Amino acid sequence: MPTHAMRRAIERTGFNHSLSERIISKAIEKGKPSDGFKGNERRYLQSKEAKGQCETRVYLSFIFIVDTAGFCVSMYPTPDWFGKKKHFNGKVKINNPRKYPRYYIMFNEDVAYHQMNLRYKA
Repeated sequence: MPTHAMRRAIERTGFNHSLSERIISKAIEKGKPSDGFKGNERRYLQSKEAKGQCETRVYLSFIFIVDTAGFCVSMYPTPDWFGKKKHFNGKVKINNPRKYPRYYIMFNEDVAYHQMNLRYKA
């Protein structure tokens, strides 16, 4: 395993050497490739790949860049938006559903119910 990948794994996960090595080996074996995703996630992962030289794998909310020989080249955490459920109003994508009360109520009924009770008690 390249020392660069090991240094990045220890730095970015905060785990020790042996645990980082196990996570990298499991990511190479069981990680989800970019072909397993759709839409924005797939485009994002394919932009990180070097065509024909490297591929990406996602495992435990980290993106692993793997060489064609099967060695991990580098890793970094996935962005906050990666893998989250998308919300739409017709064909318009909603970036922050909390700004839209009817979507906020649909997806967070308990919180919305609690907020409604606080409004009526005041």
